[in-house]
Amino acid sequence: MNTLNLSEEYPITIYVNGTNFVTLMCTPEDLKDLAAGHLVNSGVVKSMKDILIIMACDDEREIYINAPNANLNGNKLKQIIVTGCSGGTDISEKLKDLPKIHSDHKVSTDEIKLSFKRMIMESKKYMEHGGIHSSALISGDFFVTREDVARHNSQDKVTGYALIRDIDLTKSMIITTGRISADMVYKAVNSNVPIICSLSNPTTLAVDIADRCNITVVGRAMRPNMTVYTNSQRVQF
Repeated sequence: MNTLNLSEEYPITIYVNGTNFVTLMCTPEDLKDLAAGHLVNSGVVKSMKDILIIMACDDEREIYINAPNANLNGNKLKQIIVTGCSGGTDISEKLKDLPKIHSDHKVSTDEIKLSFKRMIMESKKYMEHGGIHSSALISGDFFVTREDVARHNSQDKVTGYALIRDIDLTKSMIITTGRISADMVYKAVNSNVPIICSLSNPTTLAVDIADRCNITVVGRAMRPNMTVYTNSQRVQF
């Protein structure tokens, strides 16, 4: 079997307060960033202040987190989808329960394009062999790029890295190579990131959630005419 130039993918299990919380299929690197970002982005904790300890055991591919105030049932999007799929419930009505982002952060189309160029240049695996997603989080002079086989994991990683360093995410933007799905917008809502951009297009539910939660979604960002699907007041042409 030839595995030359293939992206690594392994199961990583996150334990919260001794409980097996979730197993993620991911690229096994930047695990502390992944764990911190995943807990905040999933609504399990509200901020890094709720996390006391993160210990990543690379050899055993396990992450142990001490977060006394964690709500392991805090993922509202999962609750909405499960309830909606059970019949008799309008998902659009349930979306009204999601919080709104309050941010006056703005970016220019030039800033978006330059950020994508930098992210791709910093994405070594993406450039060398593909088969992997890349995301970046930008806030002023702060810029971090992370790669993962799952696009939502790369979002968790950049978010976690920024949260650990106490970056104000209400004045930030996330960009990604993958399509913007509903769960990625929901992650942005929980971490207070007002702008999310992609090389691809968003899904219909992603746009619906973004519109309701005051998130700006940009698709086909490197095309001559990028598309701003929601809350266009944050993008300066």
